Amino acid sequence: MARATPPTLESLPDEVLHSILCYSPARTALALERTSRRFKSATNVPLLWRLHCQNDFKFWDQRHELARRLVEPVGSVDWKALYALRRRIDISTTQILDSIVKNQTGRIEKTHHIVEFGYDAKDTLLRHARAGEEWEDHLARRYHSNAILGCLHRTMAIPVWNRLRNNEDVSLERALGAFDMFVLEDGPGDFNDISDCLESIVTQLSTECLEIMELSPRNRATRIAKYLREHDLTGIDSSREYYNIEHNFIGLALRNPGHNSLPLISSAIYCYVARRFDLDAHPCGFPFHVHVIIHPADGHDMDGNLLEDPGQPGDPMYMDPFRSTDETRVTELQEQLSFLGALTLSRSTFLRESLVQNIVLRCSKNIINSVFQTPRIRDTCLDSASVKYAALWSSILFAEYANHDAQSPGVLPPREAGHAPMRRHLPSLMDNVASDFQSDVYLIEEYLIPLFADLPEYAPLQESVRVLRAGDEIPKQVRRRTPEHKNIKYKIGQVFRHRRYDYVAVITGWDAECGAGEQWMQRMGIDRLRAGRHQSFYHVLVCDKSVRYVAEENIELVSLEISELPPAFLKLTGKHFKRWDSESRRFVSNIRDEYPDD
Repeated sequence: MARATPPTLESLPDEVLHSILCYSPARTALALERTSRRFKSATNVPLLWRLHCQNDFKFWDQRHELARRLVEPVGSVDWKALYALRRRIDISTTQILDSIVKNQTGRIEKTHHIVEFGYDAKDTLLRHARAGEEWEDHLARRYHSNAILGCLHRTMAIPVWNRLRNNEDVSLERALGAFDMFVLEDGPGDFNDISDCLESIVTQLSTECLEIMELSPRNRATRIAKYLREHDLTGIDSSREYYNIEHNFIGLALRNPGHNSLPLISSAIYCYVARRFDLDAHPCGFPFHVHVIIHPADGHDMDGNLLEDPGQPGDPMYMDPFRSTDETRVTELQEQLSFLGALTLSRSTFLRESLVQNIVLRCSKNIINSVFQTPRIRDTCLDSASVKYAALWSSILFAEYANHDAQSPGVLPPREAGHAPMRRHLPSLMDNVASDFQSDVYLIEEYLIPLFADLPEYAPLQESVRVLRAGDEIPKQVRRRTPEHKNIKYKIGQVFRHRRYDYVAVITGWDAECGAGEQWMQRMGIDRLRAGRHQSFYHVLVCDKSVRYVAEENIELVSLEISELPPAFLKLTGKHFKRWDSESRRFVSNIRDEYPDD
């Protein structure tokens, strides 16, 4: 009997080849296509490349309109070309990131090139932000990937606020979600995630309460509040610190198990859900505690009854989803305003719906208050510098709303009203840019500088940006351990404990003698030290993430395991170091262009 010929790839039907390729990496289809014309058809099926686009890339820039393309006929989109574009962006992003990690020069421009790819670069950046210890530069790679991700997220957030500042239509949840974009790093919680979380609440409520749309508007409003309270989606657990910084972020409130949030965020969540069930709900800027105001439909009251005079608006109802599931009587609010000493004119202001701009500014004030009220902000999962930076940006962009209480409904404040608050917050914001967010100079140029066009700060602000750019392009001054530097005892990357203050830190730079200004030396009592100002001084990064300047006589080297160092501190060490050397118990320098002998 003749032996059966074993099947080959060429003998397989295209349908079988397609199934195999669907379970293979995209590179398999590309390689197979190059082997024979026989495979050209099977390896170019649009359905195959749409699948690879979906499987290999989670994040897509909005310019692709991916959601629309996915519902169109599969043949109407060149999915293979789209996949090739994403692969080119992946390769380019990796190459630029490698250059950023290896060289301290030109990082602002390189970061901008990556950010210009938009959300198409996010998958690549996330992959490098989670680089394993097999990478010889994993600390630096993680740090710079996260830094670029932060810049990318802010590049998405600030235009949202700018559109709102220009009175364009921006939803409340998106305007508040912009704060989350500042603290996102490599985790979930972006604009899309916030929308998905809110829609999930709506879906679950619809399933649990099938008759909700049959209820009167008043009963619908209280039913929504009851659902949110039953599922811990509003309010703060009694065991939590009220001023915890995390309670100010709508994305965190939605994603974290406890869903803890301040009244402003609880009200925003309530408003979104209520509007999805045809309630005209808005935040109400009541003093010290945001409520919700709900207007009845035209010609009706909140019980759904027709008004005797359809031309007159029906009385609104008020809710306090942070505290209660019941309606808040307007008389209670009026009594509180009287107790607070509010004038009759102001009372009507406090009892009407707030502009989204006012709510964003109020959120930024809450964040600033939380920063100062929370004694242990460094224990939070959020980066304190990013938190304050978000509050400063929003405080400047919405500065004209800082004293908006006396405005009549629908009347926007004049631009000039924001000049004083803008000028007050600018120095702090620029200090933050110089120390932690230099890659944001493009955002400063596009969104901040124009605001100061007619103010004295305009020219100095332009000069500050020029200096930041120039400093980034100039190679670092090389500091070699020449004979005149032979007395410098310690090296970059060594970990020590401060003899006097007992904190643990790592050395990130050195000077042969104190390089600080005379005033600083006088204030710090440098000449009272045993070796005075002429001993070596070291730039150091402390475990609490602060940066200090330490005299050599105050340094006592310690031998620690990396597990003994705080995780938040380790994330920041990537700014200066490639990795941790467990044998020498020190960090491996990534600033050899500046300190080549360390």
